[in-house]
Amino acid sequence: MHSSRLPQSDNPNTNFKGPRGSLQHLCGQCGTTGSKLSLCTGCSVVKYCCREHQVQHRPQHKSTCNKIKKCRTKLAREDGLVRNATPDFMTPANAFETNVGHFYGLLNTRDYMRARFDLADTIRKLGTLNGVREALDHLQDMLRLCRGDNMGVRDLIPAMMLQLDQDQECYDFVKWYETEGQRSDYDWGDMDLPFLNVKNANVLEGVEFIDRKYGGVHHVSAVMLLKLKLLVDIQNIKLSRRVLVDKMPPELWRHVELAVIRSPLSERFRNQTSRRLVAIEETLRRHVMQLARTLDNTNEHFIYGVLYADKYLSTRPGMYSPGSIEEMQLGLQYSFAAWWQTEGVLELLHSARTIAGKDSADEIDGMMGTSTFQSNDGSSRAKEELLEDVSINRLWGYLDWAVEDAGSLNAERPSDAHMKRLRSLIYSEDEDE
Repeated sequence: MHSSRLPQSDNPNTNFKGPRGSLQHLCGQCGTTGSKLSLCTGCSVVKYCCREHQVQHRPQHKSTCNKIKKCRTKLAREDGLVRNATPDFMTPANAFETNVGHFYGLLNTRDYMRARFDLADTIRKLGTLNGVREALDHLQDMLRLCRGDNMGVRDLIPAMMLQLDQDQECYDFVKWYETEGQRSDYDWGDMDLPFLNVKNANVLEGVEFIDRKYGGVHHVSAVMLLKLKLLVDIQNIKLSRRVLVDKMPPELWRHVELAVIRSPLSERFRNQTSRRLVAIEETLRRHVMQLARTLDNTNEHFIYGVLYADKYLSTRPGMYSPGSIEEMQLGLQYSFAAWWQTEGVLELLHSARTIAGKDSADEIDGMMGTSTFQSNDGSSRAKEELLEDVSINRLWGYLDWAVEDAGSLNAERPSDAHMKRLRSLIYSEDEDE
């Protein structure tokens, strides 16, 4: 299998690039996994294999640990104020009993909701299994308390579900918001109406339900990542069969297939014929292309941000407008950990970008020599800069070649063979003329 090397982090101290693959309990100092890890009593988020490693990690962990403790203390205080409020014409005695679903409509609950969000946002960014699980629980319960979601917590939830391999739940969540949640007549204040009741939707169905001109970047990108995750799993199943089918009995290489997939949804693919896998792969690739167009309409900067995330992860924008770089930056803050942890996806996108660059290099040379380009304001840009922009803009047109490369065991990349063949045809046509 051909895989492209991911670029090294320019900002290695970000909270968004932890171990790749499925989240699991591990020591915060050495990365050891296992069942004998002890939880930090301060934050209840990070685990350690021994007291010595906890002490060694303390200088690095202390600031965040103290911040989490303060968040928990503040949340407990605000919780008590809501539960034991002095009732008046604007304030119920205990909104947890009387106003579930309408929390943010009450002034005395808003500090509680902000405190709970601050805790969830802080612990999720540590990237530990405990942290992401607890943060997701907080955000889902905040939706229960405030169905109208004035704080926009629905934007964080899909990526966190993908981090936890809750892939079906992620798809159902997004589908509800992009179908029922888009209805103009849906009454968000009516607690008797169904809410988030889409269950076990077909993840291989078409993506037209999300193909709106201005979809939400968080939800569109989450479905795209899920489809790419499944696409990578199918590639891994196909590769394992090519390598092992003649070397092992079926009962053994079937176990290997289970080990090379990430998504629980991909278990259904293990019993499919190779021909059927190719058909599913093509379906997923087509869906990704559709979502790419929707995502480009939603925020044209997002995929560039995914490929060069270190430029945007260090600070959070205070405000943004739809389609802006700031919106992309916030989207990365919410979701990049899921992209990073899903092995094979970023490699696939970088591969498609690299192929696009190789196939466009000659065209860039020709373009830079034209009078039109030389009279343009951007004529001072170096070839490398132009090629980078072009390769990202054309990335999706080369996704199919990148998929072929990833699934190939040949010494020559299929993409190189395609380019040679196309150039040969072009030269032949030129000679005929």
